[in-house]
Amino acid sequence: MSTPVLQRALGFWGALATGVGLVIAATTLTSLGNAFGTGGPAFLIAGFAALIIMMLIAFSYSELANLVPGAGMIGAYTAPALGRGPAIFGVLAGYVVLVATVEPANQMVGGLAAHELVPAIPPTGFAIGVTLTFCLINLLGVRSFGRAQALVTGTMMLTLIGFGLVGLLGLGGGTEIQDSVPFNPGGWLEVAHLVALGTYLFIGIEFICPMSEEIRRPGRTIPRAMIAGLLIVFCVDMVFGFAALRYVGLDELASSTVPHLLVADGIGGKAGLLVMTAATVLAAASSVSAILAAVPRMLYGLAREGMLPRVFAWVHPRFRTPWVSVLAVTALIVGALLTFADSDAVLTLILVATVMWLTSYILAQVDVIVLRVRYPSAPRGFRTPLYPVPQILGIGACVWMIVSIHPDAEMRTTIWLGALLCTAVILGYAFVWLKLVKRVPFFAPAPLPDTADHEQPAGAR
Repeated sequence: MSTPVLQRALGFWGALATGVGLVIAATTLTSLGNAFGTGGPAFLIAGFAALIIMMLIAFSYSELANLVPGAGMIGAYTAPALGRGPAIFGVLAGYVVLVATVEPANQMVGGLAAHELVPAIPPTGFAIGVTLTFCLINLLGVRSFGRAQALVTGTMMLTLIGFGLVGLLGLGGGTEIQDSVPFNPGGWLEVAHLVALGTYLFIGIEFICPMSEEIRRPGRTIPRAMIAGLLIVFCVDMVFGFAALRYVGLDELASSTVPHLLVADGIGGKAGLLVMTAATVLAAASSVSAILAAVPRMLYGLAREGMLPRVFAWVHPRFRTPWVSVLAVTALIVGALLTFADSDAVLTLILVATVMWLTSYILAQVDVIVLRVRYPSAPRGFRTPLYPVPQILGIGACVWMIVSIHPDAEMRTTIWLGALLCTAVILGYAFVWLKLVKRVPFFAPAPLPDTADHEQPAGAR
């Protein structure tokens, strides 16, 4: 009896919805309003610079996803480039830390929005309910996920673009602020610092890549979906942001924890506020749906290659989904919701996760360079334009964003220490699992899948 494998059933629109669905998360809506409040109209420049940086990173992920089309994503790419130890670090640092910090925060924002709509709804209970619902959808198969994700993401994006256009055209009946808005209230140095915050508006678009074994024609679909997703998000964000400047003052936008709700209230009054609150709930739902689709595939890919316990590679015989990994990620989100939902440390944890995420982005850029050197003639369905310039610029941008993760020096030190602690724990697990349990080298590169018929690594005898 053959071992069940993943089903290749996801098309362009499902892949696009996966990436965009995570990018437009509840916390992203807050960041967008804060960024326009801080930078004014000049944030357009910072946002465009962030778009270019993320497109460079998307090129690398597209090349890697077509060279190594495994569900493990950053783990599958890093193992043949830098070794199994760095591969484990890339997945656990970049994405499991995310699951335990940023995603619970997204769900709590959605829960608070639901509580605003219906006060009888407990925020934490709602967040857990949404998580369990999308867990079930993901367990039922990639087709069910694709349909649900496309519906949720499409509705959410239409809501945002609708508010933006109505606000810019003055059709919502709201009262525009009378004071003129300076183009660049904080100066160009402030705009430069806002590039890091602008990048957060796009981070997560690479979540398309773990679905590569379930995407039809991945050589075309993955790069097209990633680039299209980034462009769509940029356009929607800018339209909504410029509408926000017409109805809410800069100081309010910059300091509010729910600036998008202030904008909706300014544009459409009570009705607008209710619609945007519902959209915030959708944003939380879209985010957890993408997380529960992508991260379990990464764990599945690592386990299949012996870098995690084999149980994480179990595939359901009927629905052909990595069900143990889906349940494990769900349990991590629910556990974090119950533990950290009301903690003052949530913001710090989110920023620690951001540092770890950027570290995984650096690994991806390095992977492209190393694999180009080791396997120069291996077939690649997509090649990064102007290689290696995008990789060098991408690495530099990620390092700069880690260094400038927060303007307050004390907070920045706390974030770095938290990231170092996470790094130590993850590397400790990787060392014990590889050296003591599996007895395999930590840094020795694994074979590149499906390269036996193409070439030996450069320099091999």
